[in-house]
Amino acid sequence: MGARRPSLTSTLLTLRLVKLARELELRLERLVEGLSATLFRGRLHPVDLANRLVRFVDLSVTDGDTGPEIGNRYVVRVHPSDLDSSIDLKALNSELAAAVREIAAQHGWRIGGPIAVSVAPDLGIGSGGVTCTATADPGPIHPWSQLIEPSGAAVHDIGDNRVRVGRASDADVRIAHSRVSRHHALIYREGQVVTIVDLDSANGTSVNGNSLPAGGAEIGPGDLIAVGPATFSFRLLM
Repeated sequence: MGARRPSLTSTLLTLRLVKLARELELRLERLVEGLSATLFRGRLHPVDLANRLVRFVDLSVTDGDTGPEIGNRYVVRVHPSDLDSSIDLKALNSELAAAVREIAAQHGWRIGGPIAVSVAPDLGIGSGGVTCTATADPGPIHPWSQLIEPSGAAVHDIGDNRVRVGRASDADVRIAHSRVSRHHALIYREGQVVTIVDLDSANGTSVNGNSLPAGGAEIGPGDLIAVGPATFSFRLLM
């Protein structure tokens, strides 16, 4: 019998992981010009850590109330001998966190709080090994967009990659109006594309006077979004 061929599912997963790993490598290369082996004389180069981390993050994606989501606090444990003694762990942690944050935005993953990564030397980890753990630590996230009332009386920040707009206390963007449904609409971004979807609200959602189709609609700076009777202008901050 010949060798067993990989399934289509496993092949697609492999290709996705390779793509994500390369995205993270490019992120590191752009942010830090000097992340080279000459600065890291241990066994593990930062890109190795990045590759291990992104695989872990991708495999930890779960299906939440608003769609795909990940944790936001990561600990990457390695043996002390695998890292150069002169490495600036604070700088490395910052770059890895920025990379994960960008990849989460590219793929539209909800994060729930600010991303943080901590590379922790651990004698309990075998040389060459890497273990990653993730936890959720809800908290405020720096906004990337806003919903602004025409009068300017209210400005609602949007910080997460996926947010629910509605009247409920657990809505990310809370609008206290009796004709706004508890969970009225979903706004999410994937890379440079921002989409709004109506969540089967009682009074509907529209963009520039047009009711949303079943799959939602792309929105951009200056678009007028009506959530039931409440109208907002959409603004991008970055």
